[in-house]
Amino acid sequence: MNRIKNGIILLILISFLCFVAIMPVTCIFKTVTGIYCPACGLTRSFLSIINFHFIDAIWYNILGIPMFAFIITFILMLIYDFLKNRFYFIPKLLNFFEKHYIFILVLLLISFVFNNLKFIFNFI
Repeated sequence: MNRIKNGIILLILISFLCFVAIMPVTCIFKTVTGIYCPACGLTRSFLSIINFHFIDAIWYNILGIPMFAFIITFILMLIYDFLKNRFYFIPKLLNFFEKHYIFILVLLLISFVFNNLKFIFNFI
C-alpha cells in the first residue's frame, strides 16, 4: 500500500513537471491582478539553475535555488520511500509545514515583494 501511495505521488509530480516543461504556463494571479506572485519566474529560475546560471536564477525568483533543492530532495526521498516500501517522508514533510508555516509565509512574502520591486525599479 505504501508503494502505491508513493508511486501515485511520484507519477503526479513527474506528470506535472513534464506538462510544465512542454506547455507554456502563464501565471493566473498575474493575469488577473497585474501583480507578480511569489512563484512568478520559478520556471525560468529552474532552467537557469540547470544551465548553471545561478545569478540569473536568483534574478528570476529569489526562492528559485532553495525551491530547486527542495524539489530534488523531495523527488529523491519519494523514490527512496518507494524502493523501501514505506511512507515516512510525506507525513514528516506535512509535520514540518505545520510547525514552520509562519517561516514559509515570510519567505513567500519576501519573494512577492522582491518579484514586484525588481520590475518597478527596472522600468523606472
